[in-house]
Amino acid sequence: MSSIPCITGPDFGERFSQRLPGGRFPLSGQWELTCRCNLRCVMCYTDCFNTLDKIQQELSFPEILRIMDEIHEAGCLELCLTGGEPLVRKDFGDIYAYAKQKGFLVTVFTNGTLLTEKIADYWACSPPSMIEISFHGLTQRSFEQITQGAGSYERCLAGIRLILERNLPLTLKTTGMTVNRDEVLKIKEYVAGLGKDRPNKVQYKFGSDVRPRLDGSEDVYQYQLLENDITDIEQADPEFRAERFRQNGEAEARLREGAILCAGGQYKFHIDAYGQLQLCSNNRRQSYDLRRGSFQEGFYRFLPLFPCPNKALAPELIRIDTAQNGKAQVAVQD
Repeated sequence: MSSIPCITGPDFGERFSQRLPGGRFPLSGQWELTCRCNLRCVMCYTDCFNTLDKIQQELSFPEILRIMDEIHEAGCLELCLTGGEPLVRKDFGDIYAYAKQKGFLVTVFTNGTLLTEKIADYWACSPPSMIEISFHGLTQRSFEQITQGAGSYERCLAGIRLILERNLPLTLKTTGMTVNRDEVLKIKEYVAGLGKDRPNKVQYKFGSDVRPRLDGSEDVYQYQLLENDITDIEQADPEFRAERFRQNGEAEARLREGAILCAGGQYKFHIDAYGQLQLCSNNRRQSYDLRRGSFQEGFYRFLPLFPCPNKALAPELIRIDTAQNGKAQVAVQD
């Protein structure tokens, strides 16, 4: 019996969109439901909006359902619900249930500390495509040095156990920083041990992308690893080395073929907590207000006009650099 061929999400998105008029389709979206969070992680770029005035500007439940209907009608398949911490919204369960009812493949980004038996049991009956939990420290000291939340380490571990007990799809992820640099490989080893006795392996993601806060402040860069530190971490692990080689090779091949490196506005999109449609969570230079207009108009008419450096560069002016988030990125030739 022959095996079923597999294709990566990015490849599927690009091939699918190329067959459509204009080569664009809203296949996958990330929705930042709130900037609220019960933790105050030192490197968090959304926490500066964790304020009363900003909370009052967040989309209401009816607004979210209306926009989700429009996204569904546009043909979107994948929807990532994130924050902040999405579970701080009292209506998160209803938002999640509606997304599942519409047929989306739903991923949830969470810090894990607010997970309960009730939530885990519901997910066991109506499982997400993936649950991604941030796990930035292996010890209570390092973990809570980052989260700045007393007791958050044990609550996160308890949340992870709830997911493991129900054999739900799980990814743990670490942002490598100056404060946890020496623990990254140990965390990866710990995660590998979690999957030994379950049918589905626990996935692990490592990145080191420290970005400016949404208010523009750049104090977070004090936690940014140097490129040499990132390289040392990756070179010390065969899976990290193989992944870096694969990503760099993919990026180089796409550039040679004249394909764009950025999927934002091509087959991916981002919505912030206030209903602003953007290219991606890392590019909020311009937005389209979904409170005032439709998703279809925003995606097809306005997103193509938004600036993105990864789309504007000519191939002959681009080289592949080692990115700080562990992925290939482009840079202008000198």
